[in-house]
Amino acid sequence: MTKNSTLDLEYRVLKRMKEIGWENLTPVQMKSYPVILRRKSSLLLAPTGSGKTEAAVIPLFTLLGSEKLHHKSIKMLYVTPLKALNRDILRRVIGYAESAGLSVQVRHGDTSLSARRKMTDNPPDVMITTPETLAILLTSKKMRLNLTLLEWIVVDELHELLGNERGSHLAISLERLEELSENKIVRIGLSATVANITEAAKFLVGSYRKCAVIIDRSERKYHIECKQIEGPVPE
Repeated sequence: MTKNSTLDLEYRVLKRMKEIGWENLTPVQMKSYPVILRRKSSLLLAPTGSGKTEAAVIPLFTLLGSEKLHHKSIKMLYVTPLKALNRDILRRVIGYAESAGLSVQVRHGDTSLSARRKMTDNPPDVMITTPETLAILLTSKKMRLNLTLLEWIVVDELHELLGNERGSHLAISLERLEELSENKIVRIGLSATVANITEAAKFLVGSYRKCAVIIDRSERKYHIECKQIEGPVPE
């Protein structure tokens, strides 16, 4: 990637962030997009409400949208531990994806059989799924073929997967994807807080791979106003 193309991508990311309402980028957004655009695996740690999702997906969609996607296959996985969160994320990011010329779908245990068949026959550029469903997808020959050009994996709510069985299963799936894809996969982890940053980074990318850690230590400030409303005086 040339210097001019990198500067163009950075400009497009900043422009898009302002278009969707982030006039002033939060610390995690400002720190992360240059790292992500250089295709570095990263762990983003920031308070809830700091725009971590946008910090990850806007640079990724900008990169994917700038590529010529000749082959219909899944280029990015967004893995989240909550089905309800899947639907929320889908509503938020589908507009971002479409504006970049990308398709996005959600896949979990409640997805209908007809929808699954459509995703298998016509895979989206971006798939949102859960750790459990991802493991099932990897048992399907057709879905494995759809993942051979995978480039990016985003793991949301990373702290919920550390030190438990769900996380262990996800770690295995991530390594299976590494062997499956023809591309070097870049992993992005999102979390509000973790007790052991080093172990969280190792869980995300593996013990022998490098991972940039981007931390937003700012505290959210609240303005609370109390008003006393006079009611009727009891007789």
